[in-house]
Order: sequence, then structure tokens, then C-alpha cells
Amino acid sequence: MRVSKMDSLQVFVAAQAELLRYAARLTGDSTEAEDVVQEAWLRFRAAASARVLDEPKGYLFRIVHNLVLDRHRRRARENQVFASDATIAAALVASDEPSQQKHLEAKDELALLHKAMAQLPVRTRRAFEMHRFEEMKLVEIAAELGISKSLAQELVMDGVEHCKKALRRRD
Repeated sequence: MRVSKMDSLQVFVAAQAELLRYAARLTGDSTEAEDVVQEAWLRFRAAASARVLDEPKGYLFRIVHNLVLDRHRRRARENQVFASDATIAAALVASDEPSQQKHLEAKDELALLHKAMAQLPVRTRRAFEMHRFEEMKLVEIAAELGISKSLAQELVMDGVEHCKKALRRRD
């Protein structure tokens, strides 16, 4: 059967349900099958307007078959590219873990800080600990230690300066 440009729509409409079932069987997805058949129609119409088709229904099925194959190939390429990109990117990302040397330096610094804090007078050390580690405000420290706010501030500052000096001596 030869089809003219005018008959192409009638051929397509007559085969549409069968094309959808065929495409759904190939893709395994009815939504994707509809997309494939719609795209097949556009290609079929373009071909029918350019020349006379000898076997229009067979040509439609061939278009659907080729479109499904193209989609499978494209999806496989995308999966391969994106999967390998992700693998490569993951290998290039630097670790968040500190280096062994940084870990040892931090450990030494912490030991120095503990030693410096141990050298502080008890009230100064307690004011410093409450401020730095317990995030207490000067007013709260003053109330806890039974001292004025200005004295609490002075004790905290003494503790900070003492620890800074101890860490600077290390360098």
C-alpha cells in the first residue's frame, strides 16, 4: 500500500493503539511508550510529506522500534558517563579527616592546654572553664562563684591569657 501525504494521518490513527502496545512492550513503561509513539508520528509525518511511502504501517513500527533502541542506548551511555564521573569525582575529593600530623599536633596542643589550665588558681580555672566550656555568661559565673561580675571577667581574662602564653611558648 502506497500512502500519500494526505493519508499519513489516517494510517497513523488506525495504527496508534497497536503502536502504543508495541512501544509499551519494548519500553516496559506506558508513559514512555506514549512519548515514543508521539515522536514516531512526527518522524512519520515528516517522511510522508517528503516522499511516498510503500509500506506506511511497517515503516511506523520500524520508527517506533528504532526510537526505543535509541533511548536504550542513550540511557546506557548516560548511566556509564554519570556513574564513572561520580566515581572519579569521589576519588578526587579530599578527605575531611585531618592528616596524621595534624591529629598529633592537635593532641599535643590539647595536652599543653590541660597542663596550662592545671597551673591556674582554682577559682580562675573554674571561671575560665565555666566561660569557655559551659558557655556561661559573666553574670552567671559571678553568681556561681559569689563574686562580682567585673572580678569574674578578670578571672576569665587571666585564664585566657595564661593559656595563650602557654600555647605561644610551644611555637
